[in-house]
Amino acid sequence: MFKYDIHDTLRAKLDKIAKKDKVLASIFYKKVQEIINRDEKTVNAYKNLRSPLNEYKRIHLTGNYILLFSVKGNRILFVDIRHWDDVFG
Repeated sequence: MFKYDIHDTLRAKLDKIAKKDKVLASIFYKKVQEIINRDEKTVNAYKNLRSPLNEYKRIHLTGNYILLFSVKGNRILFVDIRHWDDVFG
C-alpha cells in the first residue's frame, strides 16, 4: 500500500467538483483507493503520458475525465483532473 498526497490545485478542483458533480467526486475517491492499494509492480500497469507530461501516469475517471498522478518510491502524488481533450488534444 502506498502513501499518498493530493496537490493543492487538485484539492481546490475537488471542492468544486464535490458540489457540482457528486458522481465524478465519488469515482475519484474510488480510483484513489484502487491506486494506493496496488503494489509497486502492479502500479506500473497504468499508462504514462507522452511528453511534456511524461512524468505522470493516467487513469480514466469517466469517458471524458482523466486523473493524473506520479509515483515516486512508495509515495503517490495525485496532481490534477483534466478533460480528455486538454491532455490528448
